[in-house]
Amino acid sequence: MKNNSQRTSQHYHGMTVYKANDDIGGYIKKGDNFYLDKRHKDHIEVFDRHGNFKVVLNLDGSINDSKTMAAKGRRLK
Repeated sequence: MKNNSQRTSQHYHGMTVYKANDDIGGYIKKGDNFYLDKRHKDHIEVFDRHGNFKVVLNLDGSINDSKTMAAKGRRLK
């Protein structure tokens, strides 16, 4: 992920938001924004380039279905 993303000046819940410079795995597309969850530090929350929530990924890159359902409707501001 380090080679395919860049740190932004944006923060969400105290965590730095990163922007994908290229596709990363199967779920993070070029232009998407993402951050490591501050509370659990066991998943990544992904948003599209417009700040709309997309998906929650476990650190191994798989979708975390329960956390994805709980996060529906969130926006990255």
